[in-house]
Amino acid sequence: MENMIEIQGLQKNFGKFQVLKNVTFTVGKGEVVGFIGLNGAGKSTTIRVLLGMLKKSGGSATIFGEDVWRDDMKIHPRVAYVPGDVYLWPNLTGGEIIYLLLRLNN
Repeated sequence: MENMIEIQGLQKNFGKFQVLKNVTFTVGKGEVVGFIGLNGAGKSTTIRVLLGMLKKSGGSATIFGEDVWRDDMKIHPRVAYVPGDVYLWPNLTGGEIIYLLLRLNN
């Protein structure tokens, strides 16, 4: 099976604090994976490393066989990420934001 995501020994430190310690997993082509855990477990940090938003401290990570840090511009057109904690326009309702985005397309 072809792997779409490969992570081997991924590490991320913020100063002396180690957020990710040897995270290793693969996601094969056609697989659907849930990424769950307690608050502070490193889920968002792992995803941000995978998207090239944060540089890893150790290990390796690839998406579509491309290095997530070096080749992020090749990866980004092929992935989507919707974080659960976005507050772009806190004074607008969800419907108002959708209406605004639809109007930008005209």
